[in-house]
Amino acid sequence: MIEEHWKLSRRAFANTPDPAFVYRSPAFAEGFARLLYDATELRGGLSLITGEIGCGKTMIAHALADRLQDTPSSVIPLPYPKVTPSQLLATVARGVGIETPPRGKLAVIEAVGAQLRELHRNGRRPVLVVDEAQLASPSLLEEIRLLTNFEDRQDKHLHVVLLGQPELRERVRKRPQIDQRVSLRFHIDPMETEDVRGYVEHRLRVAGWSGATIFDDDAFAALADRSGGVPRRINTLATQALFVGAMRKLSAVDGELMGDVADDQE
Repeated sequence: MIEEHWKLSRRAFANTPDPAFVYRSPAFAEGFARLLYDATELRGGLSLITGEIGCGKTMIAHALADRLQDTPSSVIPLPYPKVTPSQLLATVARGVGIETPPRGKLAVIEAVGAQLRELHRNGRRPVLVVDEAQLASPSLLEEIRLLTNFEDRQDKHLHVVLLGQPELRERVRKRPQIDQRVSLRFHIDPMETEDVRGYVEHRLRVAGWSGATIFDDDAFAALADRSGGVPRRINTLATQALFVGAMRKLSAVDGELMGDVADDQE
């Protein structure tokens, strides 16, 4: 109903990390550029990216993986860190090309170290990306720290990216052994009011929009205010407004409709 009424070719505001919909707001662009530099040029040991729920941390991770395709770096994703240290090592082993990790923790560590050295000799440097890292157990954080020990005199052989909610910063700060290895700290703030319009119109264009205005000025103002500039909330409110507008056969979404939709979500 939504796509047909508003003449769109696909869903514009799905809460999925589709790289096609990446909107490079100033905050996102800075965070992504600094992360890419840290992982590929600075060759630091560990990047720490934080943000409130729905602010785009997972989108940054997918954008990084997309950007590193066909480069000497490759991404090893760990989307949910409620795993044991042994399971983490097995994930890393498979990520660096060890199809059948050996049995026993020490054997896996030795195999991973040898493979990382070989990859480094060939100019390759994997990047382990841990999403929702605030959920990682103390033992898993310690295992992640130990993974950054794979190095030579010039380079780390594995880069680690920790993505998480703001409490992750405090968890890392309380562990000096891992805190001192952080080479990048970046917090993703919600979008400013003026960026909300750019974000919405970008997603509409990707979804095939090329006609008349769908959201009027009052709708954008209400959306920016009621979403707090958080992309996930923007997506939810915009989707609901488009649905109600289509159901009522409206030609545009106004501020009153956006406010009513936001009220329904609270």
